[in-house]
Amino acid sequence: MKKRKDGRYIKTVKINGVRRFFYSAAPTERQAEKDIARQLLEFKEREERGKLFKEAAEEWEAEHYPRLAYSTEQRYKPLVTYAAEYFDGSYIKDIQPTDIARFMKHKIKKGFAGKTVSHQMSVLNMIFEHACIEGYIQSNPCQYIRVPNNLPRKKRGIPSMEDIERIKDSICKPFGLLAYFLLYSGLRKGEVLALTYSDIDFKNKLINVNKSVYYESNQPHIKSPKTEAGTRNVILLDCLAEKLPRRKIGLVFHNEKGEHYKHTEFIRGWKRYQVETGITATPHQLRHAYASYILHDSGIDVKTAQELMGHADISTTQNIYTQITEQRLAEAAKRMNAHASESSQNIVKNLENG
Repeated sequence: MKKRKDGRYIKTVKINGVRRFFYSAAPTERQAEKDIARQLLEFKEREERGKLFKEAAEEWEAEHYPRLAYSTEQRYKPLVTYAAEYFDGSYIKDIQPTDIARFMKHKIKKGFAGKTVSHQMSVLNMIFEHACIEGYIQSNPCQYIRVPNNLPRKKRGIPSMEDIERIKDSICKPFGLLAYFLLYSGLRKGEVLALTYSDIDFKNKLINVNKSVYYESNQPHIKSPKTEAGTRNVILLDCLAEKLPRRKIGLVFHNEKGEHYKHTEFIRGWKRYQVETGITATPHQLRHAYASYILHDSGIDVKTAQELMGHADISTTQNIYTQITEQRLAEAAKRMNAHASESSQNIVKNLENG
C-alpha cells in the first residue's frame, strides 16, 4: 500500500489476471488497510453475484440502439423498461427458464396481444444473448421458452362505409385529398408523406414507392424502405389520378412552407380533418380499407396483394385477408339472423291471424 500526494492510500490487487486499484481516504495506514479490505471483500462479492439484470439491459441498449432505426428504438424502449421493472433487483445469472416462463405468463395474464408478447420475448432474448457473449451467464434461459401460437391478436378495425363515403365527399377539405390518396393507394402514412410528383407516372398509371418519412423529436427525416418488398410500384387508380393535379413538382403533401409535415403538424391536421368530417378512421386503417374494399373485394389474389401492399412476409397479407373474410362472415351472420328472426315473427303473426 502506498500513500498518494493527495493524501489518499492506494492498493493494487490482481484479481483473475486483472489489476484492480482500491483507494482510501482514511487518516491512518491501519485504518486504510481495514477500509480497503472491506472494499476488496465487497468487490469480490459483487463479482461473484455478477451483473444485475437492469445493468445488463442498459449495456445492451447502449450497444444495440445506435444500429437501429429510430422507430425501432422507440418500440424497444418500453419493452426493456417493462422487463427491468419485472426483474428489478435480480442478478442476471440467477434468472432461470422458469422465471422467463413466469414473466411471459405475467404478460399474457395482463391481456397483452400475441404480437406484443412476441416482441417482448424477442427483446428479452437479445438481452440474454448479450449477457452470454459478455460472460455474465453460461446459457440463455430464453432459448427454452416459446410464445404460444394461440394468443389473441389485436385486430385493426376496418373503416365503416360511412367513413368511406365521407372521405369521398370531403376531398376539397384540408387533408381531404391526403385521406383519399391513402384510401385508394394503400400506402403507409410515411410513404405518402415522402411522395413527390416525380414518383407518380400518370402515363403508365403507376406510383413508385421508394422512400418514407419518419420522425425524431418531431422533425421529419427520409429513409429507404426497410425491406426489398417496400420498394414497389402501386397501381394509380383512375379515380385517384383524376383528383391529382398534373405538371406539378415537389412534394405531393406538405405544410404551408412546402416542406415535409412535422409530426405535431400532421397530428393536428388529421385531428382537425376528423372533427370537420366526422371521420374516425386513422391513416393506417385506411390502408386496411384499401386491402379490404379495393383488393379483397376486387378478387385480387393474396400474392399480388402482398406486392401492392409492400409486405415482406405473405403471412401478413394472409392475416389481413383472413380478418376481412371473418368480418364479412360475421356481418352476413348478423343480417341472416335478423332476417330469420323477422321471418319467424311474420309466420307466427300469419298463423295467429288465421
